[in-house]
Amino acid sequence: MMNLLNLFFRSLIEYVFRRRSAGASLIKVGVPLLVAVLASLSVGITVPTANGPFVFSWDTSGGDAALSWAVFIVAASIVATGLFLIIRDVRRENRDKVIVIEARGLRDWNGEPLDKAVPISLKGRRDLVLVDVRQGLIDGQIVSPDRALRHLTSLPDDIARRVGGLDRADISFVLGGLAPVPLLFLLGVIVDDEHHTLFMDWDRTQKTWRPLDDDDDSLSFNLTGMDGIPVGSSRVALCVSASYDVLDADVRLVEPTAPVVRLDLEGRSTASHWSETKQQRLAQQFLDAVMDLARQGVTDISLFLASPASLSLRLGTVYDKRNLPRLTVNQFEQADPKKFPWAVVMPVAGTVEPKLEQR
Repeated sequence: MMNLLNLFFRSLIEYVFRRRSAGASLIKVGVPLLVAVLASLSVGITVPTANGPFVFSWDTSGGDAALSWAVFIVAASIVATGLFLIIRDVRRENRDKVIVIEARGLRDWNGEPLDKAVPISLKGRRDLVLVDVRQGLIDGQIVSPDRALRHLTSLPDDIARRVGGLDRADISFVLGGLAPVPLLFLLGVIVDDEHHTLFMDWDRTQKTWRPLDDDDDSLSFNLTGMDGIPVGSSRVALCVSASYDVLDADVRLVEPTAPVVRLDLEGRSTASHWSETKQQRLAQQFLDAVMDLARQGVTDISLFLASPASLSLRLGTVYDKRNLPRLTVNQFEQADPKKFPWAVVMPVAGTVEPKLEQR
């Protein structure tokens, strides 16, 4: 019941504050004016017939006919312009396309599909792409990551087919999902940041999809370890703690010798990510850190990322496929003695296809 109430009030708010149509606004002004002036017009029509002329005369006001006709022309022009704008907007909306990509990979659930929660302010036809990687799922843990990875490797061709023949300006993406971090990051890499993209996340408290609409709390990453990288190091372990803590002891189980660089979010929690502005800042900090590593000669990054799904997706979209180091994203499993039993090598820095590394 609470879910239905949340959905109702969210939809009501979106409707009240929706983007207004200029055409509809013009018609709202023009029609009452047109009705009012029609009540004061003088109209006379003569139609010749075999039995003599047929005369139709309408005069309801006795006022200034010239003024009435002038107002009538203005009102009719306003209504006509409004109709033109509405038709133009409808055609544009039919041309615009919103590709909604939802990743499902942590639990078997029948929750609300992501495309049903996309704000109505985002115009365009919805096209849902469901990336289901739940095969081989046991108690929320993917035991066959290779099978899950195969579902994502075909995604670029699927996206290319859906956007084929469309202008870039007519395409928007919506990304969201519940899946292991390496797969979410890979999804971000595949989509890239060349299109307008709306990131959404699953609110575990309200049990619904939400856009990132909270206020910015101005908290950022703290960067440490950059000065401790020995000269000539080619591989670095980059630990990003944006929700839970990435522990050095766990990292050393799979990266025993690589220098460790950390990005630790101030005041981090599992609910500290609901601001679009904040996430943009965090993504820029992440990108700046990776670029700094590249300038120091690092060619291979092992990424240990603890972050909400939407931020994992975003960091993937900003990672430059051609100009940044080779990247491996590790998957954390608390119950596994290795802690990071598998990882995905991203299709960046000359790597054409994503690759699975199992330990």
